[in-house]
Amino acid sequence: MSEGFLVLRRGGATWAVARPAVQGLARRGAGFEVQLAAGVLSADEVLGVTADLRWLPAGGVLRRFWPEAAHGLGLHDALPVVLIDPLAPPRSLLAVPGAPRKGDPEHGD
Repeated sequence: MSEGFLVLRRGGATWAVARPAVQGLARRGAGFEVQLAAGVLSADEVLGVTADLRWLPAGGVLRRFWPEAAHGLGLHDALPVVLIDPLAPPRSLLAVPGAPRKGDPEHGD
């Protein structure tokens, strides 16, 4: 994972995914959609790409309290970051197909 990480925010949390796993990135209304092989993620904000994400692999404690797959936890600019598994992204990040997002013209905002 030496090509960096895409760092994003969703629901007040900070997430990262290995940059090589990102197949596409597009603005959607007031947010963004990130295309991965396993699906499309919704993001409120894209913080950028970083090569210097300091992270540790997910251990037993994280797996005990976190029901989703995760590669690890890290820090980016003093923010805690969940490093997601691009093959099994958290359900809370997945975009709902066809659902308008706030800021979309069809949403009425």
